[in-house]
Amino acid sequence: MFTKKVLVALDASDAAEKAFKRGVLIADRMGCELEVLWLITPLPDHAIMRFMALLSVDGMQIKQHYHQEKSFLQDVLARWESDHFALLIKSCDTSHKGLLAPLDWQLLRQTPCPVLLVKRDSLWEGGKIMAAVDPYSRKKSYLQLNQSVLMMAGVISQEAKADLQVVVSYSPPMLGADAQSQSVDMLVDKASCAARTLLDGMKIIASTYHIGEGPPEYWIPNVAEEQHAALVVIGTHGRDGIKGALLGNTAERILDRLSCDVLVLREGLSDNFDLPLASSKQ
Repeated sequence: MFTKKVLVALDASDAAEKAFKRGVLIADRMGCELEVLWLITPLPDHAIMRFMALLSVDGMQIKQHYHQEKSFLQDVLARWESDHFALLIKSCDTSHKGLLAPLDWQLLRQTPCPVLLVKRDSLWEGGKIMAAVDPYSRKKSYLQLNQSVLMMAGVISQEAKADLQVVVSYSPPMLGADAQSQSVDMLVDKASCAARTLLDGMKIIASTYHIGEGPPEYWIPNVAEEQHAALVVIGTHGRDGIKGALLGNTAERILDRLSCDVLVLREGLSDNFDLPLASSKQ
């Protein structure tokens, strides 16, 4: 049985305070313990340190850990090994230096729990929660990942009294293929039917389905921007190796283009954890 703990990873970016505040809200709402891992050594007058002091006065105790390993990723993995946390929260860094995968991509691939990357400080309450799914594949692993994404997005939308929406992309029509693959209307119907069947099987109701043509790394961010989404929940298969290092995964490319918060569930992990967001009363 895993403990209900949230770890917030704090770096030197201006957005770190947004990640910390998001962690405080989630921990308070879900009754979780909150811990922070500093990549830097903060001064006593650091904004987050001052905020922690105020929270301490109100009775909220927060454990602090400091950078010790060779890399931030190793620090995160070491914290998980010593005290399994159910959710990692970090500010999102979309700056890419060099050819190798940036830190946020590495965290998505290797952290043994869901990762929430924070881009905004706006509340999720009453907003739009989007679940990005790929409902076509019959592979068990793909089905389980889609189900995890929908379950998590559904629970968050209930907790935040927010609007649950589903977004699906389909490949463009192909000349010379079968008739079904050449008709835009038929492709839309196929995608819509697959998504609705998936949700019906889980007894989850979405207010809106956004079905569109194009690579998901373009379609999903465009919809999220148009709809002013508060959060996008997405799954990843966490490709590693040379191809992953140079090209990244679909979820990672989507991450770079989104302007809202992103919760990423990795294949094969999300069903094994008692997530704080999924453990409260519905």
